[in-house]
Amino acid sequence: MAIKAIVRKMQALCTSIVTQDVSIDAWPADVCVHWEQISGVNRTGATTTIEVGLKRVGEFYSFRSGAAVAADRSVRLLGDLHAPGDFRPTARFLVAAVGDMLELTCSGMLCEEE
Repeated sequence: MAIKAIVRKMQALCTSIVTQDVSIDAWPADVCVHWEQISGVNRTGATTTIEVGLKRVGEFYSFRSGAAVAADRSVRLLGDLHAPGDFRPTARFLVAAVGDMLELTCSGMLCEEE
């Protein structure tokens, strides 16, 4: 079994003051992914709450949540999280300002059979 490191970052401008998700692209469902770190940060403004977790189709599974009441305050999930490839790391931003730069960073390992 080959193990490949994954490091991804996705940025998006905020377009909704209610809630906005930032996710990376999914892998096929039959691929196993071991996530070690998922974090969300609002680079340019205050966000009432940031949740980080996994999203599959339209369902969001939050594993960590916290207040980030100033710019550049991140909420980070550290640990071992195994999931099928179609579960995408996601940061959900609640009550950010339109135009804020929202960012998701994640790292882990992609396990594929040789």
